[in-house]
Amino acid sequence: MQNKTLRIATRKSPLALEQTKYVQKKILSLCPEINIKLVPIVTHGDNILNKSLSKIGGKGLFIKELEYALLEDKADIAIHSMKDLPVNITKELCLVSICKRGNALDALVSNNYQSINQLPKGAIVGTSSLRRQSQLITYRPDLIVSPLRGNIETRIAKLDKGQYDAIILATEGLNRLRLKNRIAQVIPAELSLPSCGQGAIGIQSRLHDKKFLFFLSQLNHKNTVIEINTERAFCRKLESGCQIPIGSYAILKKNKIWLRGLIGSPNGEIVLKGERIGWYNTGEKMGHSLANELLDNGAKNILNNIYNNNSLYI
Repeated sequence: MQNKTLRIATRKSPLALEQTKYVQKKILSLCPEINIKLVPIVTHGDNILNKSLSKIGGKGLFIKELEYALLEDKADIAIHSMKDLPVNITKELCLVSICKRGNALDALVSNNYQSINQLPKGAIVGTSSLRRQSQLITYRPDLIVSPLRGNIETRIAKLDKGQYDAIILATEGLNRLRLKNRIAQVIPAELSLPSCGQGAIGIQSRLHDKKFLFFLSQLNHKNTVIEINTERAFCRKLESGCQIPIGSYAILKKNKIWLRGLIGSPNGEIVLKGERIGWYNTGEKMGHSLANELLDNGAKNILNNIYNNNSLYI
C-alpha cells in the first residue's frame, strides 16, 4: 500500500466528518503509510431541510452523491451511517466493511424531562423519523409529534430555543459528537425499536476495485456484520424505505441471534411486532421469516395504504 492515496467521500455534516475521522484512524492503524484525502460532499438530503424525508425520497438522498463520486472515480470509498444505506445497494458498488457497532438505541433529549413517561400531556416532541413517530404515538397518544430536520446540533438548538419539549435522536450520534451529557433517556427498544443498522458505520466501494477491497475488509466487525445483515434481510423483504415506519434490531450473543422487527402506520394506530431467536448463521433466514409473518398478519395492508397515499396513513 506504499505511496497509495485513498480518497474518502463523506458528507459535510459534523457527525459524518466525525465518523470519517473514526474510519481514518482505523485505516491508519492498519496501514500508517497510506495517504488519505477527504472528499467532502453536500447531498441533496442535506440541502432540503423544510420537508420530511418521506416526502422527498427517503434516506437514499443522503448517499446518492457519495455513490456518484465512487462511480465517477472521484473517490475510492464512501463512509455512511448504516441506517442511511438502502437495503439494495447500487449494483456496481459493494459494502466492503461494517465497523463495530456502537449504541443502537434512540435517545430522548430534553431540558426539563428525564424520560418519555415524565413528558406532560400535550408535550411537543420533535423527530424526523416516521418509525419514531409511529412508536411514540402508540405509547403516548397524548403527545404532539412535530417534524424536525437538520443536523444534530441544529435540532438541539431548536430544542434549546423552546420550540420543542423534547426531541428524539440516535444515541450513538450524540456519543460520537461528545454530546452524551444532553441525553435525558436512552429509550429501551421495547418503546422505540431502532432503525435497521442504527449505531454502525459502513464503508462502500466499487465492486471490482481490487486495490483496496482486501485491505478494507479487515475493518469488518464480524458480530456487527451478522447483526446488521439479519436486520437488513428483514427490511429487504418488506421493501423498506423512509416512507415506512419500520424497525429491526438484532443482538448476537453466544452464537445465538435475537431479532425483533416492527412495522406500523405513521399515525401509530397500527403497529405490528414480532421476534425470532436462532443460531448466528440463520440470521438472514430469520429476517425473511419474520417479515413474512408480519406481512401475513397485516403488514401488506399497511404497505398498500402507504404506497397508495391513503389519507389514514399520511
